[in-house]
Amino acid sequence: MKKNKMLVIPGGFVPYNDTVTLICYKHLRNLDCMMDVVALKGKEDQSLTKELEKDLNWKKFNIEYICNYEQAVATAEKKNILEGIYNILRYCFFCVKKLKQYSYDFVYSSSIPAFTHLAAYFVKKKRKQIKWIASFSDPLYKSPYKYDHESFKEYSLINKIGFLVYILIYMNGLYEKLAINNADQLIFICEEQRDFMLSHYKNTEELKKKSIIIPLNYIKGWNIYDDLIKASKLSEPKYKGKLKFAHFGRIYGLRKIDKFLVALSQLNKEIPDFKDRIELCFYGELIDRYKKQIENLELSSIVKVYDKIPYADAMNEMIASDGLLLFDTILETESLQPYLPSKSLEYILLKKPLFILAEHNSPTYRIFTSLNYTCTTYDVASIKKNFEALLKRNHQDLTYDITKFENENCVKELVDYVA
Repeated sequence: MKKNKMLVIPGGFVPYNDTVTLICYKHLRNLDCMMDVVALKGKEDQSLTKELEKDLNWKKFNIEYICNYEQAVATAEKKNILEGIYNILRYCFFCVKKLKQYSYDFVYSSSIPAFTHLAAYFVKKKRKQIKWIASFSDPLYKSPYKYDHESFKEYSLINKIGFLVYILIYMNGLYEKLAINNADQLIFICEEQRDFMLSHYKNTEELKKKSIIIPLNYIKGWNIYDDLIKASKLSEPKYKGKLKFAHFGRIYGLRKIDKFLVALSQLNKEIPDFKDRIELCFYGELIDRYKKQIENLELSSIVKVYDKIPYADAMNEMIASDGLLLFDTILETESLQPYLPSKSLEYILLKKPLFILAEHNSPTYRIFTSLNYTCTTYDVASIKKNFEALLKRNHQDLTYDITKFENENCVKELVDYVA
């Protein structure tokens, strides 16, 4: 029997290590079909390459690169807008040209970047019989991050222009609309994301019928995950000296820590030996406002800020830390919060003590409280109370079963759809 063939349009792809590239690979690796991937070439992660080389499913993928990732997707360091637009067009037209070479049964697109959905839309218009599967890591249309006026005010004029241009080219809500309305199957990472995104369309209930949820998940047998699982089974260490809590990822925009820093400052004044008992390490981008706040509140001896580190190093730091910090997106209103921090999966596997800052309207709050973690709402009194409990080693009993987060268990509905 002839195997199905799929055209995969993901933007970046493994072994480039990024949240979205890993999500794509995990969606697709168990499908019973052969896949042609049209990708942008990002920096190869050697640890990820080793995992892929021992994964038998990796043989299903044939990858063609159009250009380097940064030649199509502009960054703060490389503001190559005209080159980016040119390569986006090349990318889209190359995807359409693939139809002349092969007869595809499916096309899969994944954002971010959002222009992947534009390319898939062109493919679908050209070959209407192709089944289009569209995956979303974050909302595009009416994304709360686009309307974060507080952060926008702090940007320089150049950065304000750059932000607006970036939103227009790489997070254009029109591309989401094309995918939502025309794709045959929609994939979301959590219920809150699905409900938020589909609430903007008149036929919400009809759209839900063609939607599936594939949560953040891990691949059994991969060392990058097995190391976390093994560490979670070790007996609780006998703490000596200063506790180290670590955060991994960006702190910007609606991922706010102003009140967290105020609470730390108050604890530092109220507990005589506070700075000798705790150290907080931030690995990744921290906007200038928070760096200044740390200095102004005299927290520099407690809060250490480092540049982003490679994924393998981040995993080692997670294992070595006494606890971890998880800061959620904070909205001013009580409307549904659709974002889930990408490191949530690693934290779940590791079963370390966590300080989680999240409101009741978020997937983070729902998921972690269901696993018996305590989530702290965004007010100074609650932050002080729950952080002090962690300082006293008052940790929750964590006995949840992680097998429900195994890749094979999470993608069954998609596997059946493509079969």
